[in-house]
Amino acid sequence: MSARTPLTLARFVAKLERRAPLPDRERAALLALPVETRRHDAARELIREGERPWRCSMVESGVISSCRILRDGSRQILSFHLPGDMVDLQSALMPVADRSAHALSAVTIVSVAQDDLMALAVRFPAILRALWFDTLTDAAIQREWTINVGRRTARARTAHLLLEFASRMEAIGLLVDDSFEFPITQAGLADALGLTHVHTNRMVQWLRSQHYIRTVGRMVTIENWAEMRKLSGFDRAYLHPEGPRAGPAA
Repeated sequence: MSARTPLTLARFVAKLERRAPLPDRERAALLALPVETRRHDAARELIREGERPWRCSMVESGVISSCRILRDGSRQILSFHLPGDMVDLQSALMPVADRSAHALSAVTIVSVAQDDLMALAVRFPAILRALWFDTLTDAAIQREWTINVGRRTARARTAHLLLEFASRMEAIGLLVDDSFEFPITQAGLADALGLTHVHTNRMVQWLRSQHYIRTVGRMVTIENWAEMRKLSGFDRAYLHPEGPRAGPAA
């Protein structure tokens, strides 16, 4: 269902400005972009691999996954997108979607025409830098996920993913008393970790037994950050919270 609401790209702009403030004119230009708002239930396919999208979508609320579906029907989750994240910013330059996206919870999506966004990037170098840095940070997260699945033990990769999720939720104000909502099923977690569902369950149970985490329903609490970091080698530097290198003076 689509609806026109007063929502804007404010969450995305806030994410960009946590890294580096935008000039007033550039901020106003992004917030003035015409958008379309859609709400979807959990498990809805939002983007299909091979499509030719013409809009870029931001998560206003909820959690979305990007994934690839293999020929045998199995799934590899490639990334999680939280409120304020652009799901498919790269599609502004890549004409064919090379992955699918699914709602992992009820979600609200705010989308903007790619042509409108690219026109601002051409007009305002500060916006171009901010968008470029956002895609580079996504690539850095993807590299860390590759290391996670390829080289870390099952315990370490599970702890690492939960610490990343917690750190990203903290950045957007959704980590409270070391607790956050984790609307990913155990099957979804397994598909993100590259483990079987049974093995994933064992890893979560082990983290609980060691009092590294506590879970109640969809809420996860990190009980021992230090030991979780030690186990997983987690270092949030790859999330690049420091923002981009300073640009040339105007």
